[in-house]
Amino acid sequence: MNLLGPLITSKTRLKLLSRFFLNQNLSGYLQGLSKELEENTNSIRVELNRLEEAGMLNSTLEGRRKLYRVNALHPLASDITSIVRKVAGIDTVIDRVVENLPGLKQVWICGDLARGVPSGSIDCILIGEELDAAYIAGLSAKVHKLVGKKVNTQVMTEIKDEMVSACLLVWEMNTEE
Repeated sequence: MNLLGPLITSKTRLKLLSRFFLNQNLSGYLQGLSKELEENTNSIRVELNRLEEAGMLNSTLEGRRKLYRVNALHPLASDITSIVRKVAGIDTVIDRVVENLPGLKQVWICGDLARGVPSGSIDCILIGEELDAAYIAGLSAKVHKLVGKKVNTQVMTEIKDEMVSACLLVWEMNTEE
């Protein structure tokens, strides 16, 4: 995330933006975010309040706890998601893999990145028919050189139901033609 470091000087804010905008489906409580991001609760609280005041995050009360999530209606939500994913290397994976693999139907990101946690590797599942594993390994090596992260790929004909909740769909073939 050092590409964004000079632009966003609060380390805690940078972690929160990554956490929420890598996967907009995620939500979080103050205490859980503090443990997950290994930051003290006061720093997390201050930054959550700033992001909520800016309209980037919404919160709802669940019992005595406040649950935060991305405000998908914010005019910059999709732009911030795009920037965070680009810095994480997800866009490079999609650009390199999608244009070069006929038969590819979906690309899923799993592991730390799907949970909104920055990672030194990119775990992805490629869904499609007759995908060339040797060619994919070569593409993974190229992406590794470009983004400096190891790319771990699995090839499947369809994603297993139990994997869907732990992964993030980042690309799907357009079937409207």
